[in-house]
Amino acid sequence: MRLNIYLTGGVGGQGLVTFATVLGDAAIRAGYKALVAETHGLSQRGGGSVDVHVRIGDIDAPLIPRGGGADVIVAFEIIEAFRAVDYANEDTVFIVNRRLIRPPMIKQKIPSINELENLLRKNIRKLYVVDAYSDAAKLGGNIIYENTIILGALYSILRLNQYIPQGVIEESIKMNLRRDIDKNLRAFTIGLKYGNAK
Repeated sequence: MRLNIYLTGGVGGQGLVTFATVLGDAAIRAGYKALVAETHGLSQRGGGSVDVHVRIGDIDAPLIPRGGGADVIVAFEIIEAFRAVDYANEDTVFIVNRRLIRPPMIKQKIPSINELENLLRKNIRKLYVVDAYSDAAKLGGNIIYENTIILGALYSILRLNQYIPQGVIEESIKMNLRRDIDKNLRAFTIGLKYGNAK
């Protein structure tokens, strides 16, 4: 397995590093090499975006190259999917959380979430929209659950069970999250449904 996963949309971190740690740890437990690296936007000190690169398999550098280097782009917020296109190629799989965080201090009108989703569908061939925000609300609304739902969606959509047994990634969730384990495992299971339909 060789896989380049670009994670974006983590305002103030939003658990992307933890998400990447769980995924990288599970890959290592399954016998693969994995590298995780985070990059910060210029506005990070004011709560700006964090991007995380996860590279699994036969790789020797931590950062995914721009210009089409990502096999998968995971956008934890819908606007961030547009910012990530520099890493995409025509075969890149986009997994996008159906959540809109309106930028503060922006005066121009922001399109609605439906308009943004329709624009993505017109321009991205391999797009999966995940309603993790609504799903997480049913578990208590913790953003950690939202991220774990997206992890389940990623695992299912990419058919990672061929490489990383589900029990291994669940063990990684237990070891790296350490809080609300039962709900996080339920959140992961909820996310698995997204691999069944586009």
